[in-house]
Amino acid sequence: MAETAKALRSGTATARAVVEDAIERADALDGPIGSLVWRDDDASRRAADAWDAAADAPLLAGVPVTVKDTFQIAGQPWRRASEAISDRPADETDLLPAAAFRAGLVQVGRAASPELAMTTSCESPLYGATRNPWDLKRSPGGSSGGPAAAVAAGIVPAALASDGGGSLRVPAAFCGLVGLKPGRGALPQRVQGWEGGSTEGVVTRDVRDTAILVRELSAPDPHGWAPPRGERIDAVADLEHAPDGMRIGLLTEAFDPAIPVDPEVAAAVEETAGVLRSLGHDVVRIPAPAAGAELMDIYPSVIIPAWLQQTALDEPERLQPYIRRVMAQADGLSAADYVRASIRTRRLARSASEEMFGALDAVLTPTSATRVPRIGVVLAELTANAPSRTSAVYEQTLAFTTVASMIGAPALTLPTHVDSDGLPIGSQLIGPQRSEELLLRLGRSLERHYAWDDRYPDVPADGM
Repeated sequence: MAETAKALRSGTATARAVVEDAIERADALDGPIGSLVWRDDDASRRAADAWDAAADAPLLAGVPVTVKDTFQIAGQPWRRASEAISDRPADETDLLPAAAFRAGLVQVGRAASPELAMTTSCESPLYGATRNPWDLKRSPGGSSGGPAAAVAAGIVPAALASDGGGSLRVPAAFCGLVGLKPGRGALPQRVQGWEGGSTEGVVTRDVRDTAILVRELSAPDPHGWAPPRGERIDAVADLEHAPDGMRIGLLTEAFDPAIPVDPEVAAAVEETAGVLRSLGHDVVRIPAPAAGAELMDIYPSVIIPAWLQQTALDEPERLQPYIRRVMAQADGLSAADYVRASIRTRRLARSASEEMFGALDAVLTPTSATRVPRIGVVLAELTANAPSRTSAVYEQTLAFTTVASMIGAPALTLPTHVDSDGLPIGSQLIGPQRSEELLLRLGRSLERHYAWDDRYPDVPADGM
């Protein structure tokens, strides 16, 4: 992305040519992948032409990007992969895509998610299955599977995504990408859903592109519900200055220790810990925080069902049965029940944060406790077993990501390893509040070591 932006600013490339190239790649590559669920190529061309004609264009003018189907953009359908929601256009544009468009990014399509962003595999009755560019029989993860698949396939260099418990980081890890879930309030967002656990972020191929995007999109929001951050998140200038002598916790058991961790995944993060030690950091093994398992119980049994209940549906009977069963968990909750759960969640989140970061600068974990699952595995589990805590692979996908969302901490997944099947494994860095810049600098030092920018999937243009 950075090189594309540089070529656009120097005049050696035009926004129209760059966007046309992205459209051509989508035509050539996306058929077997299914990352894009809606396109308006003429609108993309018009946006590119407008930036080419602008006298004073912003830094990223003309850089193509996809936007997850969960974002509202005025005039575009906002179905959230649900047959229960009509295709009438949205009336307003969410704050993050609005900031992206002001920064010059040109939207090339809406990217797939599962229905209502409710699973870690990107499959829905409305749009079908999105496939992982590394292996078309495998899932790209979810719920931001479409954005991650589009970036991994090389259709676009970056994507806007969201994360309510791992929805950005899991797909980034499964697709061999860098994914940043910023801390609560870091990027503009009208409503921080799921008790503030649902935030928005970006997926790219490398740490520098992530740092640039976050800097350009993180202008303080004086009207936001969360306290304004007061300044942009700018790790770009110091990105090459690796942080010195950090104290990093190594967590290889899940936040709920009852969830098993794949041995290859555990071995990969152990090796990442060794690299960090070689870079001068003190890496110490830590147990899962005592509050972790209870947090992971409250979230899917109370917080998420109650929030889902307020979703405006045109034909609720067309929801998938497992989603109806999740929503039904809220039927017997009173307002007082929800408030009690909310207060308990905040107390537990504070306790977990204090336990992890009282004496540590960051925590290193696997991004997921499982390797990349096949298409259909997670959806079949949820169809048979919802609510989700009885779904084994689903639980593994979120075993290391949910708690970071619930405490509102920034978390960065990095494509450090490849498993015995040649598929990506991610290492996750979690930091205390407002540590995005530190995590990005630490991530860049690992990127220099692992050199993952040379890894590309061989995407078959003619299908499986």
